[in-house]
Amino acid sequence: MVQLLISAIKSFSFKERMVFWMAFVFFVISSISLSFFFIEKSTVKVPASGGEFIEGVVGQPAFINPVLAKPGTVDDDLVALTFANLLDLSESLKSEKNFKIWTLRLKENARWQDETPITSDDVIFTIQAIQDPDVLSPLFSDWQNIKVSRVSEREIRFELPTSYSLFENLLKKLRPIPKKIFADIAPANIKLSSYNLEPFGSGPFLYEKMERKKDGFISQFQLKINPAYRSIGSLPYLKRFTFHFFENEEGLIEAYNSGIIDGFLATDYSLIDKIEINSLTEKIPTTKYYALFFNPNANPILESKEIRKALQLATDINSLINQEFKGYALLEAGPIPPTLPSYNKEIEKDVSFNPSLAKELIANAGWIFNPEINLWQKVEKNNSTQELAVILKTPDTPLLLRMAQRIQKDWQAIGIKTEIEKYDPALLGEEIIKNRDYQILLFGNIVSLEPDLFSFWHSTERFYPGLNLSFFNDSLTDNLIALSRQVAPQDPQRNKLLFQIQERITSELGALFLVNPQYLYIHRASRPQVVIETLSLASDRFEKVNQWHIKTKRKFKGIQL
Repeated sequence: MVQLLISAIKSFSFKERMVFWMAFVFFVISSISLSFFFIEKSTVKVPASGGEFIEGVVGQPAFINPVLAKPGTVDDDLVALTFANLLDLSESLKSEKNFKIWTLRLKENARWQDETPITSDDVIFTIQAIQDPDVLSPLFSDWQNIKVSRVSEREIRFELPTSYSLFENLLKKLRPIPKKIFADIAPANIKLSSYNLEPFGSGPFLYEKMERKKDGFISQFQLKINPAYRSIGSLPYLKRFTFHFFENEEGLIEAYNSGIIDGFLATDYSLIDKIEINSLTEKIPTTKYYALFFNPNANPILESKEIRKALQLATDINSLINQEFKGYALLEAGPIPPTLPSYNKEIEKDVSFNPSLAKELIANAGWIFNPEINLWQKVEKNNSTQELAVILKTPDTPLLLRMAQRIQKDWQAIGIKTEIEKYDPALLGEEIIKNRDYQILLFGNIVSLEPDLFSFWHSTERFYPGLNLSFFNDSLTDNLIALSRQVAPQDPQRNKLLFQIQERITSELGALFLVNPQYLYIHRASRPQVVIETLSLASDRFEKVNQWHIKTKRKFKGIQL
């Protein structure tokens, strides 16, 4: 057949050969095009296993241990990848006695990374370690007064001092540690264990190796897929997840622009202007908000509702959003972020920028404006003159410091003397909040996806370890908060209670709410599949890490009959 075809071609004239070969080339090209068209139309691109993602982070790991890791730190990021949370480890959760008694049953095949079972003894050991004051766990206040007992190898019983319908919030934050590893270590010495940097866990990834510089700085931390995780959830597509650590954001950006890392989470929006390579930017909604909290014990001027309202009216929040957040933020009008279904949009009507009205309120409160020094003053009973002055305390971080300076400028423009005090963010918990060492504190609160406002706004939480930073003391709010904790999350009545709480706190000017920021996950365009939903903590970006992928394959579409 081939010989006949060759003989036929040889018999063609030159012109006939040219026509034949042109037709043949056209046929081949058409066939290839039709094949590609067929494949494109009849298949879909789906994730495929393989590859490594390298993330850049500023900071250093110290305690990759769920009992010791502080929320919002590098440790918390690594814990999220190497330890499963208790809800993911469970197959059922039941409550009784109006949400005071809870019983959890572990999945039958829940396994540690060495394929040994995760049992109720591991869970109980973890909670008891958190409750031990010698361990100094950041989760200590969450688990005080909660009794935990063994029902069986897979069942655990929790007894709460009061009704708490949102107990799942705590269980999702709890990541068990293996009793067999830590049981023989004295509580005060758990921080010294080598397992804090070589974690033995149950998460989608497990520790493989790390690299240190000669000065001890950990420059790289490499994780690999944990095959035992298949009994808990879907295995990741990525085979490895590696962290590169940097001393500052300048080093991180330089590494990103050089292609050393694949991506990073940006919480300082000035970094956007420094990116030089083709990138994708994921805009991630958060349940975090920034606010100014008032301490009238440190400055009695702040007891005045008129003064607090004047400070609110004098603050140009839209300017903050546009200038400091590059537009990646929403107006925060109350104690629940607008990204949540329980947010009450009605409270926004009381938020405005009105410096003229702010001055009227200050005058109505008995202050007299002195134009020579551009300050409000008041003559006291002893004939001494008091200035309207406040001190704004802020963490010494670039974003928050710029926010504080912009607020200072707004307030001084209407005659309120404003001083800024900076502090080391590492001192926030143990010094600033513990001692309530501030007049006005610029601070970021994080609300759970299913909000619990108790620790932030109940009057019993006005002092450490509570987080009622404005010393808010309102019996009606206390009652509403208590009721909201006795209603199941899916009950419509709960949102009604939360709406009332927001109205009450904002009408009483419990704080000066500012913005609800978006976070930005920036990654190379060649790493297209980063799956991140709403964040509470930064480590929540890894909640769907098993769906992150680099490689893809094509799969025939299903046939619909």
